[in-house]
Amino acid sequence: MNDDIPDAAFKLIGVEKRREYLVTKKDIRRFAQAIGDPNPLYYDEEYAKGTRFKSIVAPPLFGQAFGFEDVPPEQLQLDGSPIEAAIPIPARKLVGGGSVFENFIRFKPGDKIIVQSKITDIYTKQGKRGRLYFIVHETCFYKQMNELAAREVTTFIKRR
Repeated sequence: MNDDIPDAAFKLIGVEKRREYLVTKKDIRRFAQAIGDPNPLYYDEEYAKGTRFKSIVAPPLFGQAFGFEDVPPEQLQLDGSPIEAAIPIPARKLVGGGSVFENFIRFKPGDKIIVQSKITDIYTKQGKRGRLYFIVHETCFYKQMNELAAREVTTFIKRR
């Protein structure tokens, strides 16, 4: 059933991309504001010192903001979908097929986030209106060099 997926698409499976970011207090505050979470743990240092974290920490899904590659506007796909979904398969329309996000360690100001992402699978299924192409994408978020802080597995679905 995968016979119309080009070899070029299958060759992308397992190819890792790596990016690094430095977490700042401003990043954490702006993320908390963007999601509408007023918890003082995300911006009040005095309050945060009295918690089990002992300092400001990022909200649980903070790492997700760094999950997709940061590209200039001219490199964005026409439909606005992430560059990670630009797989050479015979389908154009893209929809999110689901995401599982696991959070293990909270990020703090000064942490280095290392993001490693890769496609782990590409397969097809027959839908009511034609063939559907599934792209499974895994992203791991490491704190400093080797502490796994979070992991996300996302499925993109493409159709003609």
